[in-house]
Amino acid sequence: MTRRFRAARAVLILVVAVACIAACGKGTTRPATAPADSGEVRRAEVFLTSRAGDAMRKSGTISLVVPTSGPARASAGITVYPDRERQVFHGVGGSLTQASAAALGKLSREKRAEVLAAYFGPDGAGYALSRTHVGSSDFSEYSYDYTPDDDPSLAGFSIEEDRQNGLLELITDAQAVPGASFRIVASPWTAPPWMKDNRKYYDPAQRRGGRLLENHYDTFARYFVAYLQAYREAGVDIWALTPVNEPMGNGGNWESMEMSPEEQRDFIRVLGPRLKEAKLETPILIFDQNRAEMPDYTRVIFGDEIASPFTYGTAVHWYNSTFRVYEDVLDAQHELYPDKVIIHTEGTIDSVSAEASCNQQCLKPPCGCEEPYAWWQDDAWYWEKEATDWGWDWAQNREVDHPMYAPAFRYARDLVVGMGHWLAGWIDWNIVLDKRGGPNHVNNFCLAPVMVDGDTDTVYYTPLFYVVKQISRHSRPGGVVLETGVEGPLGLHASAIRNPDGTIAVHVFNEGAADVAYVVRMGEQEATVTSPAGSLQTVVIEPE
Repeated sequence: MTRRFRAARAVLILVVAVACIAACGKGTTRPATAPADSGEVRRAEVFLTSRAGDAMRKSGTISLVVPTSGPARASAGITVYPDRERQVFHGVGGSLTQASAAALGKLSREKRAEVLAAYFGPDGAGYALSRTHVGSSDFSEYSYDYTPDDDPSLAGFSIEEDRQNGLLELITDAQAVPGASFRIVASPWTAPPWMKDNRKYYDPAQRRGGRLLENHYDTFARYFVAYLQAYREAGVDIWALTPVNEPMGNGGNWESMEMSPEEQRDFIRVLGPRLKEAKLETPILIFDQNRAEMPDYTRVIFGDEIASPFTYGTAVHWYNSTFRVYEDVLDAQHELYPDKVIIHTEGTIDSVSAEASCNQQCLKPPCGCEEPYAWWQDDAWYWEKEATDWGWDWAQNREVDHPMYAPAFRYARDLVVGMGHWLAGWIDWNIVLDKRGGPNHVNNFCLAPVMVDGDTDTVYYTPLFYVVKQISRHSRPGGVVLETGVEGPLGLHASAIRNPDGTIAVHVFNEGAADVAYVVRMGEQEATVTSPAGSLQTVVIEPE
């Protein structure tokens, strides 16, 4: 920390800060008022992504000082407690999928490389995490063992499909981005059909995905081992895995495999020893579905003395609601199992409603829906409450948990609030999709932070990209989340993290319709800051 001993030096700092406010305009910040002999000063840079068009713009530099004339007055306050450390953070990331590989594959090599650098390069978002699918997902249908009859020996196992569909190349190219460093979580949507009771990837007629047959628990465990070993031989180390994506199912709408808490517990009892036997130190994240139902699985699995030692934590999604973060569930989970991490492994802007996208009507173009997302390059749309999700079309409680929402708000809120409530990592779904929200073989079109048009070699970095980039760049793996208190109007959210380089990043999300002046305090130091309406602001405080 810089110490100022002479009054003239302190006055100069105050004059420079005030001049910065005049030059930088709206969204800029000003230091807390302090006399010349106030002593310690700590500088901070402020970054802004907003409805007004800011895209991780550096909006100013401020000074946190120790006031001698009493605390500054403002309509809100954000207090960071540097001595109250919470969870170690694993970072932010996005998923490398076959759909993303296909969308990127239609771009020029220059544009494709640009996108990967924007996500994984240290001058881009610097993603520290990623996720990929083990065989099928709702964006692609395939298996690593197509044997029509039972193949318990896995003689037909091969990851050749991932070489052919571009997924493996996408992952290795992302790893090859200069300065890239990220860890991968792998999740299967289903076992090969011959391991399941319905012998299908999914069954919309019966509204089910099918269940893993008990006599194939060991087969599927060895399938995981074969996958991890094959990927390692191809130059890709998988850091962690989940037993199955969304074990509660999806009504048979696309690839899935139901597993009750007891079934997942029993499968982990088999999977864990198989991984250990193969000398694969791959952490297992259980559950991998929506937060509200997480306790049903953690009680059974973490409470089991055989299965629990093989598990590292819980994977969760956000699809229970378009606006709720489920802080109460996350807090209760940490309270019960403080040694188990919670990592958000999937969230996306899904469905966007039949009315807006024609998704439900247009299964096989042409049928009047060739351009369902006519607004896909409209920055303003992502900041307005015009998006809908699956619940808007089908859930009985759509007005309660699934109202229309602003996509940028949903991302910012989940990242900022989730970090403050024990999320140890946050992974987005597809890193890239085409302008239709695919390709997708079951018409489950979604949005991604980067949308592309292969026909015109166009890349559009949506506001979602800059929201995630701003959090990722300033919340580095190995950092420690700090307890943060917020006083102010509803819609003002904050969290803070001490990064490995000693900087402290304070993320402030204002979803309100008005600017909010707040005082950010840390120890005895403070500064007055203005958070623009509809914005994500990050105050990066220099190390001591």
